[in-house]
Amino acid sequence: MCSGGRGRLKLLDAGCGTGGTLDWIAKRHGDFELHGVDLSTLAVEHTKKRGFTNVKVSTVETLPYPDDFFDGLVSLDVLYHEGLDEEKALAEFHRVLKPGGFLILNLPAFDALRGRHDIAVGGARRYTANQVRVLTHRQGFRTAKIHYWNAWLFFPILLWRRFTLSITREGDPDAKSDLKPLPLSLSRVLRRIGLVDAKMSATLGIPFGTSVFSVALKGSPR
Repeated sequence: MCSGGRGRLKLLDAGCGTGGTLDWIAKRHGDFELHGVDLSTLAVEHTKKRGFTNVKVSTVETLPYPDDFFDGLVSLDVLYHEGLDEEKALAEFHRVLKPGGFLILNLPAFDALRGRHDIAVGGARRYTANQVRVLTHRQGFRTAKIHYWNAWLFFPILLWRRFTLSITREGDPDAKSDLKPLPLSLSRVLRRIGLVDAKMSATLGIPFGTSVFSVALKGSPR
């Protein structure tokens, strides 16, 4: 699935986890040459079992690839983790991308949404769209698109996260994530709502949401 081929678009998932995003891309863009890195050996092994061979154990701050290697790079909900140097990671993303290559980021939005979930998963920070724009520009990217999304759940999640943070200590080893497996039928419904929300958020420029989505290009900021 991920074997090489000249002329194929090379794409890296930086922080690929168990390969869900790579699988989604492969089903829609079978001609892409897909690569992935993750800090977890178990996650990388699971991703390889999906059929992806170009996957390595690595931090996103020291990517094991030469300069100007990839046409595109995706990194979803990775830069916000504690212990990770976001500036160094973005510098690496810039280094391994070809001139004009694209960077897709998705990051948790707004410090006000910090709650028990962030403590449980080691989330150290949340972002505004302007912060993401400044961070990427600082490393030599220019913004092509940036917007919040998942606006429809913003206020319910804000209330829930405020409550869970009030009853959870920072660094609590017993803190639990808010995310839980859902019945397949409900997951499909929520996914459809999420897709509609993402399109509306991008089109209308809704100034809030639980996540911030960014597409940036390797080149000088304008």
